Formats: sequence, C-alpha cells, structure tokens
Amino acid sequence: MKKLLILILCLCSLASYSQSDALIEYRKEKAEKKRQRELSGDTLKSGRVKVYKASNGITYKVGEFYELNEGSDTNGKFVHANIGGWGISTNAEANRLGASNRNLRFKLKKIRVYNGRNFRGVIFTIGGGNITNYTLNIEGAISTCEILPCTPKEPSVIVNQTDKYDQLAKIKKLYDEGVLTKEEYEAEKKKILNKN
Repeated sequence: MKKLLILILCLCSLASYSQSDALIEYRKEKAEKKRQRELSGDTLKSGRVKVYKASNGITYKVGEFYELNEGSDTNGKFVHANIGGWGISTNAEANRLGASNRNLRFKLKKIRVYNGRNFRGVIFTIGGGNITNYTLNIEGAISTCEILPCTPKEPSVIVNQTDKYDQLAKIKKLYDEGVLTKEEYEAEKKKILNKN
C-alpha cells in the first residue's frame, strides 16, 4: 500500500511539474506577442502603446520631443490639440489650444489607441511645459498640418481644357457666320484634329 501511495504521489508531482512548464512557456509566448505588438504599433488594438507609426511615415515614441506647427482653424486655434488633464473644462471650444501655442515643442507622454464603436483613432497625451497635459489626435493633426514636419497638400488645379469637339463647333460657327473662309476653316479643323 505504501508503494502504491508513493507511486501515485510521484506521478502527480511529475504531471503538475510538466503542466507548470507548459504554463510558463505559454506565458512567455503571450508576453513576447504583446511586446512585439507594442513595438510595431501598427496593430490598432485598444490600449496603450509605446511606439506608433503614423500615416506621414514618422514613428512617434513615448518620451521623445516633437513640435506643433500652427492651428488649422480660421482664428489660428488648434482643431486637433486640446487641453487635457485637470485643466479640462466642459466647454469644448475653451479646451482647444490657442494660436499662441504655435511652434510649441512638446514631450510625448502617452500613446493611446482607441478602437471602439464611437471613436477609432490614436490620441497622444503631450506635455507642453505647463502644469496640465494636452491631448492630440495625431492623424487629424497630420491631415490638417498641425504638427511638424508638415507636407501640405497641393491644391488640385483644374485645367480648363476645351474639348476638341467644342473647338470644332466654335470654328464651324465662325465659318457659318462668314468670319472664316473655306480654306481657313479647313486649316483650323486640320490643326485641331491633329493636335488632339
């Protein structure tokens, strides 16, 4: 009976030891995946990350310094940078950073990724040297050029090219009115058709 009891105890201890090794291995793999996700920053799972690669190609890291450009609102206020922390008020307009914060150098304190039903995006908590922190919607700030380096979007220029058929109609009208002779009309018609 004693031998049987010792054998059962040995088997139980070996089984529990092998399970603890598997559990330790599982936890290591899980921690490694989490670390890789934090380093890559491109998986938009909700929570805090240390590194974020934005749409402008810059990799933002917690603890580094960056610079605001100028506000994109008509009065120079920032649309995507707001007062946060204890200085926040209930008036959304009053929370927006003013034009006096133009070219403000700030330290990136936190990066939060939100992936909810109501809001999806990345919010930076930044410190601008004051007692309160600010929040910055990074993708919005990039799109409106509120953060440096800024690559402004070139305005789309619509070139008013007249269609060859419009030009043909114009010269036909001039020919019908007697402004152009038959030879001039044929020469202009040939130019238009060869050009396009």
